[in-house]
Amino acid sequence: MYSMITRLTTTISQRSMVIIGITITIVMTLSLAIGVMAGLGHNYRVLIIGSLPIIVAAIIFVLRRFDIAVLSIPLTAWIAVYDIPAGNYSRVPVSLIATLGLCAIWITSMIIRHQWRLASTPLNRPLIVFGIICIVSLVWGIIWRDPILLMERVGGDRFLIVQFASLLSFLGSIGSALLIGNFVQTSGRLKFILGLFLVLGGISTMLLIFKISPFPLNPHGLGGLWSTISAYALALFHPRLRLRWRILLIGLVLIQMYLAIVINITWKSGWVPTTIGLFIVTWLRSRHAFFILLMTVIIALVLNSELVMQVVNDELEEGSDGRISMWEINLRVVGDHWLFGTGPGGYAAYYMTYFPHDARSTHNNHLDIIAQFGILGAIVWFWLSLAGLREGWRLIKQTPPGLLHVLAVTITTGWICAQVAMFFGDWVLPFVYNQTITGFKYTVYTWIWLGMLISIRTILTRQQAQENVSNTQR
Repeated sequence: MYSMITRLTTTISQRSMVIIGITITIVMTLSLAIGVMAGLGHNYRVLIIGSLPIIVAAIIFVLRRFDIAVLSIPLTAWIAVYDIPAGNYSRVPVSLIATLGLCAIWITSMIIRHQWRLASTPLNRPLIVFGIICIVSLVWGIIWRDPILLMERVGGDRFLIVQFASLLSFLGSIGSALLIGNFVQTSGRLKFILGLFLVLGGISTMLLIFKISPFPLNPHGLGGLWSTISAYALALFHPRLRLRWRILLIGLVLIQMYLAIVINITWKSGWVPTTIGLFIVTWLRSRHAFFILLMTVIIALVLNSELVMQVVNDELEEGSDGRISMWEINLRVVGDHWLFGTGPGGYAAYYMTYFPHDARSTHNNHLDIIAQFGILGAIVWFWLSLAGLREGWRLIKQTPPGLLHVLAVTITTGWICAQVAMFFGDWVLPFVYNQTITGFKYTVYTWIWLGMLISIRTILTRQQAQENVSNTQR
């Protein structure tokens, strides 16, 4: 017995010495590499090498707790501390890298296990088909590219890299929705995401009102929309929420609307869809409350008629000289490339060749979809939009009072508002020459919430199955 314990202790000691030796070797090697790179002035490489232990630890964690690791998508989107330099003054957001990495691991796992399973939802087919359309459009746009295009005006050979990066941002958006929907399947994880938008959205709003930079928080894009709608739905629909929390949430909504309407009145992408969202949530809660809110808004508009007319006149001037002309140019390009479009970011080359003095992006995501992915892409997007709306409405009807019902109301309303916001800018699918690839870290917000719609369906189905089993056993 004593000899066995001695051998075991010796074996453990030998393993410990091996681990310690390997650790010391790795640390010394990294230290030497960091020293050499720092001496040569390669600061970014120093950062990358110094981050290797963290990267390795993160990979190990992801492989062991993939379901928890998926929550890094909303976390790295909201807390955008650092973007990875990619050369030519472009940067890649950490949230995009995390999303693509998680997608790669997930797909590899399904290949190895020969298990191609997705959570049951009517969103799967339009999401996957839209992703395929994005890929096909890149190849199609290259094959049928006008031979007289002045490609040197968009970087020459680098333009293909830009297009590929744009494609990855679109696929990452789709992947984020599927990842959230397939792995965020507990109420606790849904609360985590909801809490991120409420707490970080509220903090960001207060900082912006006092003209303080919210960095590293990322309230850009439709972050304010989702924070406001979720706070309002939670205040109105959760049956067990205490009065003080309802008051706090309504106060948060009022503060966010003050930022959107009073301070940022010229930013229509912010206040127009959010205002529509508040009306939708109110209508779902109470028809009487809806008409009271409507009359209140009408009275406020009448009392501030001069300001309203000024905003309308400014918009008409911008529309006649700006957006309408941009849309006309876009439709000219679409007319010659209507089937699969010009590919991700592809119409930039046509703009710089045929309209070099008026080469501006459309600031309209719906037109962007037609120009980049053609009529087929637009049809599939319309399919996805309707599928999300239909599934959201079904879940509103089917979910019992509580968290799932609040989220169903929030997501359905927010999805409608996102379609409205798309008329004012590329807030759901980032155009590479406008929001750039960096815009993924806030355009992904809408995709995260869309993925939660899949999560709600899975949780609800599981709860109903458990109830059926319980009723059978009685």
